Amino acid sequence: MRRREQQQQRAAAFEKVVHHYEGRLLRYATSIVHNADLAQDVVQEVFIQLFRKWREAFEPSVALSSWLYRTTHNRAVDVIRKYERRKRVEQEHQDISPDAIVLPLMGEDDSHAQRVAQALAALPSRDRALIMLKIYEEKSYKEISAITGLSVGNVGYILHHAMRKLADALGREE
Repeated sequence: MRRREQQQQRAAAFEKVVHHYEGRLLRYATSIVHNADLAQDVVQEVFIQLFRKWREAFEPSVALSSWLYRTTHNRAVDVIRKYERRKRVEQEHQDISPDAIVLPLMGEDDSHAQRVAQALAALPSRDRALIMLKIYEEKSYKEISAITGLSVGNVGYILHHAMRKLADALGREE
């Protein structure tokens, strides 16, 4: 009977982790694959992988967060490669609906959020993903490095230039 209680406790802890991270991972996966249905598939696969492979406690932590974002990032890139969509995604990033970025992030429709979303949509996907992790997900450079596989210095360099591009785009609109 003890084993069954442990399994029930593990399942309950897992559900809490899913509840804690699901929305954030969906936003992040959507920012990479630009398709809500594919993002849901990616996140579902990540949680299945988490349940099967994670041997530590199911509770929010830096290690768990980094693992989830890194796995989500890798799975999302795999999905893009699998469907040979890399070129198409890069071409379509100009045509991303700002609502696809604003609504999940802001939860409301205001003009500033719309302008930011349009400027974000115009950025290359790598820049957009790093900005999403830093600004909206409040990840440190070290965490972003662990998630993306880039060096901490490279994360800082890319983010600096991405933020300048974003600021320039917002400045041109005003």
